[in-house]
Amino acid sequence: MSMIPLSLWLPLSVAACVLLVLAAVGWLWRRALRIPVGSRDGRASRSMAALATAGLLLWLGYGLLKGYGALWRADALLLMAQASLLTQIPLIVGGLAWVAALLLGRVMALHKPFE
Repeated sequence: MSMIPLSLWLPLSVAACVLLVLAAVGWLWRRALRIPVGSRDGRASRSMAALATAGLLLWLGYGLLKGYGALWRADALLLMAQASLLTQIPLIVGGLAWVAALLLGRVMALHKPFE
């Protein structure tokens, strides 16, 4: 992180956090759309993906609020002291979002019709 200017640490960390969660949501929807609409479980998989998307976006909002709330108003010295948090917060928030998406994707794979 020493190669990156100090003023960019916080925005890059927030961007990484948002991108990780949105990537998990996109992967989940890709999984849900693989199941044909006309199949028995097509509608159920899409409603599971919609509920999971709402939950993951709520998780993202909570993670941004709690994780970055104090750091957003911080000065440069506090940001340097808390530099490890700027890498840990996206990994925690994004990691839990990916775990939830992977588990739900596994449930959706059980509903995939046999070909």
